[in-house]
Amino acid sequence: MHTKKKTRNAHGFSLLELLVVIIIISTLLGFAIEKLLKLQVQAERSTMEAMIGTLQSAIALTISEHIAKDRIPELRNYLNSNPMALLSNTPINYLGSYDTSPANPEPASWWFEQKNHELVYFVLNNDYFSTDSGQSRHAKFKITAVYDDNNTNGQFDRGDTLKGIRLKPVTKYQWSNNSIEAN
Repeated sequence: MHTKKKTRNAHGFSLLELLVVIIIISTLLGFAIEKLLKLQVQAERSTMEAMIGTLQSAIALTISEHIAKDRIPELRNYLNSNPMALLSNTPINYLGSYDTSPANPEPASWWFEQKNHELVYFVLNNDYFSTDSGQSRHAKFKITAVYDDNNTNGQFDRGDTLKGIRLKPVTKYQWSNNSIEAN
């Protein structure tokens, strides 16, 4: 006697199996894209803060040089100047010095606005960045005086004692913690 076994047709996946695979791949892809965005925002924040740190180091070296040569009053010349000028090499995303904002700048770039004496960073991931000024895509910095306010008027002018200079944000800014929390 010869018996024939019934075997399942092995020509492909059933529609249900294919649907399950598509759902799993879509879910994994969604998690991967979300993680990639978080990493991109974190990288931009780190890069911007590293540049600020580099500029602060350049300012500290300038101050040290003036202290060593007993030329502290000459630090006044750096007030409102372009901090990028203190670097031996400017970063590749530095666009240069302009009277006002350049027309159509690339996101994640820097420039110096001569009119306001401000160094500006144009944020790429603006959904995760905010400022007190309402300009959600711009972080602005300025070289300001560190001084004793001898005449108590709240601003650096004649009669005040200059102690140094620093790079200071023009307005407070923050990166959203929601976008960069580790999972």
